[in-house]
Amino acid sequence: MKQLIKFGFIFTIFTSGLIFTACEDGEPGIAGAQGEKGENGDLGDTGENGVGYTEATQYGNIVVQYKGTRPDDVPFDKTINFKYAIDGPDVRYTSNVWDNNNDGTDLEFGVYRYSSAVTLDNYESGSNNYVGFRLRQTTLEGEESYIQIFNNVAIISDDFKFFTLYTSENQFSVSETLSGYSFTSATGELKFKFNTTLPADGNATGHELEITADVNVKVIEDVDTPK
Repeated sequence: MKQLIKFGFIFTIFTSGLIFTACEDGEPGIAGAQGEKGENGDLGDTGENGVGYTEATQYGNIVVQYKGTRPDDVPFDKTINFKYAIDGPDVRYTSNVWDNNNDGTDLEFGVYRYSSAVTLDNYESGSNNYVGFRLRQTTLEGEESYIQIFNNVAIISDDFKFFTLYTSENQFSVSETLSGYSFTSATGELKFKFNTTLPADGNATGHELEITADVNVKVIEDVDTPK
């Protein structure tokens, strides 16, 4: 009897082993169809401005529209927001006002703005786009108000072609080119609109070039500069 029980026990263990051995994983089945896309997640928080952004934009901007024909006879219409200015000792070159008589009767402004990284390349035609104005506003008898505009700009078109627009030698009558002029000495706010058409022989395109600018800047006075 004991031998029979022992045999039955051994047989049970043996058959169990066979069952477990036979239960190996089969080959993976075919992948199912891709499920539908889930809903888009919420937008993340707006990133902060980079270091130095506030300092570089604190003195206002100049928006300029250039409209004309390229040297290869293709029309173009380009608007650029020049909003960066130098912050530091060289600010005298980019955001300055001179009150020549200390009474507001003879003011001169020197303003430059850049479209991207701030560099002082006014006189060396650096790689950064810039626009600049030199404006004299005077009420003195026998004296004339005038304005000059300086450009060093890469005009890039949608067809991936560009040319460099550089202008420096010019002077215009304020009465013919300026509108909406205002200057508040207490806050340094200078505003005006400028419009002129450069002749074909007065710019790099070889065609007439219309320039329209909306100036909204702040200027400061250098008290260390002798009058």
